[in-house]
Amino acid sequence: MKRAAAVFAALLLAVSSAAAAPARDNVLLEADRAYYQGNLDQSLKLYEQAVKKDPKNDAAHLSLGVTYAEKGQWEKAIRALEKAVELNPKRADGFVNLSLVYAEKQDADRALVYAQKAAETDPANAAAWHTLGLAHEGLGETRKAADTYRRGLEVDPKNADILVTLGNLYSRERDFERAVKSYEGAVEAQPRNLFALSNLAYVHQEQGNADKAIEYFKRATELPDADEVAWFDLGAAYAKKDQLPKAIECYEKSLSINPEFYKACLSLAMAHERNRDLEKSAEYYAKALALTEDPKVKEAIMRQITRDEK
Repeated sequence: MKRAAAVFAALLLAVSSAAAAPARDNVLLEADRAYYQGNLDQSLKLYEQAVKKDPKNDAAHLSLGVTYAEKGQWEKAIRALEKAVELNPKRADGFVNLSLVYAEKQDADRALVYAQKAAETDPANAAAWHTLGLAHEGLGETRKAADTYRRGLEVDPKNADILVTLGNLYSRERDFERAVKSYEGAVEAQPRNLFALSNLAYVHQEQGNADKAIEYFKRATELPDADEVAWFDLGAAYAKKDQLPKAIECYEKSLSINPEFYKACLSLAMAHERNRDLEKSAEYYAKALALTEDPKVKEAIMRQITRDEK
């Protein structure tokens, strides 16, 4: 499965642009600081204070809405964002964020309405076109989505988020040539983009280019934000080439990042089994069994364990 560019990237940008506004007072600056430090509860409290202090500050309402959205409080996010665009109808980022929130709520029709408003309000805003493309995809309008993403790239040819999303669309359609081109464009624009590197590796893997896939998976694991999935993917790529010691090393790294990642645990058990270390294999099969609640997966693991014991 392809990694999708973070949907809330536009939400983060909204707070960033608001923070740069000259009218930002001390409360808002403190709220912004808490937000970027990852303290959402504190930033939420401060943004609420800022709104009470100045109810007509559209930037405060926007940032409050973004923070509610980050916490998954969708209805509160909508009210705050609607207030932001009511106070300043020229805020394309307010419409962008409303569209993304409705998309998260699985309301594709409203997501489309607000995305269209964003693009109409600021045609030079690449995030607006990106969001509009996502809305079209949510409605199953693939061709419109692709055209809209390309419109966004006319505004910002090096927009890595749009390039990744467009690459994902092409990849789902098995148009691998275009997918590779889009992902490579994203990597060129942002060489440390985890989504672009991982998805480029997936496409090469699907095309049977194992060495190319490993090359890009390795680059993904070298990034500061490399997660358990990046290491798992690299391990799986090595396993497909029967390079089991390397695969085991990667799966172990994946589990060190997320000890509850049962797929890595299960793959580690299978790699040890193929490497004829049945004791280690049994150990990780047992761990994998404890990490999943999926009855079908549990049944498959039990069959494997039972088979090994015979």
